Amino acid sequence: MPGPRKALTITTRKLVLHEAGYLCANPACRIPLTLDIHHVEYVSDGGGNAPDNLLPLCPNCHARRHSGAIPLESIRAWKMLLITLNEGFDRKSTNLLLEIYALEAVFCSGDGLLECAPLVASGLVECKIWHYPPPSPMAGQFGGYAVRLTSKGRLFVEAWKSGDQEAAVRAGMEPEGLANSPPAAISG
Repeated sequence: MPGPRKALTITTRKLVLHEAGYLCANPACRIPLTLDIHHVEYVSDGGGNAPDNLLPLCPNCHARRHSGAIPLESIRAWKMLLITLNEGFDRKSTNLLLEIYALEAVFCSGDGLLECAPLVASGLVECKIWHYPPPSPMAGQFGGYAVRLTSKGRLFVEAWKSGDQEAAVRAGMEPEGLANSPPAAISG
C-alpha cells in the first residue's frame, strides 16, 4: 500500500507545465486556464511524482479522465506524443499543426511559409503556390502560398487527438506522398 501522497515540487510542476506549453495536454482541448497536474499512473496504483508520470489537464479534461470518459490509453498516448513533438518541433510548429488541421488550409506569404518549414520537412504539411484572380489585367496573379496537411499529417493529427498512439506511429511512417512533389498552383 503506498504511503501518503506527496505534494509536487515547484520545479516538477514547472517542468510538466512547460512540456505542454502551459496548455491542457488534450490536443482536442488545449485550454490555457488553470491546469491540474494529472498522474498518468495513479498514486494509489504506485505512480509517483516524477515528470514522466505527470500530464497537465484542464479541470474539465481531468474530471473526464477520472470519470472514465478519457481512457488511460489516450492519456499515455498524449504524454508520449507530447514528448515526441517537443523533441521534433518547436511549440509554435506544434500549435500551427493543430491550426492547419482546424482550418483545412492556411494562406501565407513567404515569411509565413518559413514558419511551416519544420512541418513541411517532416512531410506533415505541404505547400503550394496560390494564385487568385487579379483585380485588373495589369496586376500580378500571385497570391502567396496555401499550406495544407498531407494525408500523413491528417492521419497523425487525428490519431493524436483521439489518443491512439499506434495510429499516430503508423501515420508517422506513411510515405510522404505529395509533400515532396514540386509546388503546383492553386486557384482561389
